[in-house]
Amino acid sequence: MFVGRRLPTTSSTLIRSTLPLSAVLVASCLTVAASPAWADDAPKPTQPASAQALAASGTSVVPAADVPAVAVKEQPLPTWLKSLSLGGGAILWYYSPVETGAKQNVDLFFANLLLDGHFGSVGLHIEPRFRDSRLRAFYPGPVWAQEVYVSIALAKNTLVKAGKEYSHFGLFWDNSFYGNVQVYDGLKLDPDYGLSLEGAVGADGDKGLRYYAQYFVIDGHTNVSLDGRDTISIPGANRRNESILRAEPFIKSSNGLVATGGLSGAFLQAALPMGTKNVYRGAADLTVAGKSWSVWGEYTYQNGQTVTDFPVAGTPATGTAPAIPGQASAHNHYGLVGGQYTVQKVTLRYNVSTGRYSDVSTSEWMHVPALAVAVGDNLTVLGEYVDWRRYTPAGHSIVDRSVDVTLNGHF
Repeated sequence: MFVGRRLPTTSSTLIRSTLPLSAVLVASCLTVAASPAWADDAPKPTQPASAQALAASGTSVVPAADVPAVAVKEQPLPTWLKSLSLGGGAILWYYSPVETGAKQNVDLFFANLLLDGHFGSVGLHIEPRFRDSRLRAFYPGPVWAQEVYVSIALAKNTLVKAGKEYSHFGLFWDNSFYGNVQVYDGLKLDPDYGLSLEGAVGADGDKGLRYYAQYFVIDGHTNVSLDGRDTISIPGANRRNESILRAEPFIKSSNGLVATGGLSGAFLQAALPMGTKNVYRGAADLTVAGKSWSVWGEYTYQNGQTVTDFPVAGTPATGTAPAIPGQASAHNHYGLVGGQYTVQKVTLRYNVSTGRYSDVSTSEWMHVPALAVAVGDNLTVLGEYVDWRRYTPAGHSIVDRSVDVTLNGHF
């Protein structure tokens, strides 16, 4: 969805109804202190008196040439401040529905900061995000920690992380803003609490392997899944004891072509109101990239129940009819295919994703063609058209159909 860039300090992805400092702060404080905003009822600074006026009043005047210069020693930055890097950005989002009855809107999707510190082999990463309203109804508030973890370098290209960080199951992302069926079911962009071993073999060569071994004690409560589509939005429920293994081999050709594969496996326990369910997931993906283009694809299978009322929602009781419970599927298939092509500052992109919930004979398809324009190095304008539909034995319906335009600025 969004990755801000970082600048070292020196001494000098959604539908509208649910939605996909160290030296700088010091400098800002100094600027404010040097340029006070005087209140109307406070004494105003007067104009300096001339030397002649001071002499006439009997005040002793010392010529400027006779005033000794005072040497000011520049203070070096603290060691910890030299090890800190800062980045951040914001996404402004315009949503315009197409024949669905929803209302158009402009929204600050989020603003964020990226703080990274490195102290020898130890690293600290913090990313707070904030907006003027809760991103999801199940979020505790409009401000949250997306990632916060400590890392320790065990060797070259090998890290251990502890804290809240993204899970690495399957293809990480599809380069869109709006997203895909998978992210709304909680399978992507999912930060959780636990430990992670990450590394690479042959990272600097023409072929190699990246790997991830992760264990999460509990879910992180702040992914972008929709209400009822992932365990974390069900009152009193959560995901626990999630283990993920991912192997990501890659190969580079002499003409700049890079092929990256991926095999992922996961086990987790969904603690639901009716009891704990064991869930197994597997995924395979492939990405091929050239100098100005790339294509990708992924298949995911899930065996195990993670929700209670999706994809068939329950019906509450009325005065004349009893409540009808919802239905969930424990055998789900997901697919994702996409590609993009860049000419100078313009990128054309197309993603299609699907989820098939076999136990209830329901499926969803989402098509997202897009056009992105890079305005300089720090601002991108992205336009996407979303066509998201659901297919059931009773017929099909539109989940969302909209035009989405985002301004993504970062520093």
